[in-house]
Amino acid sequence: MLNTVLGGSMSSRLFQNIREKRGLAYAVSSGLTSYRDAGVVTVYVGCDGAAVAEVVDLVVEELRGLKRTPVPGAELQRAKDHLKGSCVLGLESTTSRMSQLAQCEMYFGRQVPLSETLAGIERVTADDVQRVARDLFRNGALAATLVGPVAGETLSPAQLELG
Repeated sequence: MLNTVLGGSMSSRLFQNIREKRGLAYAVSSGLTSYRDAGVVTVYVGCDGAAVAEVVDLVVEELRGLKRTPVPGAELQRAKDHLKGSCVLGLESTTSRMSQLAQCEMYFGRQVPLSETLAGIERVTADDVQRVARDLFRNGALAATLVGPVAGETLSPAQLELG
């Protein structure tokens, strides 16, 4: 849910704030890679080299905001609806369905019915999202990689502090 609110859709905070509102990027998204005992939340922004420092500041501010303030109810419900729709649509192909079944067996040792997954999504609260943000977005847990023609662009450790 945190990933969906942050950058997992076109109505996400990063997409709306960086691309739509400010026009600083042609692509912006976040992603989640999770394993049984580890994982990573990633943010991707494709932007002009001149906008890098501002974009990094905006991304970090969104991360801080998710730690400090609970997600408003309407925004959380939009994210839930998007995530539930993605889950259902993600099972349309045979390959996706088989991959989901295999993941359930590996992670949970059983098949998890779609209804259980959807109910779990609906149970997520704003406090849950904020708790996970506080756990994940700690000082020292953020790293940045700049790729492309950004010669001379540097990021200070202070820019990556999450407070």
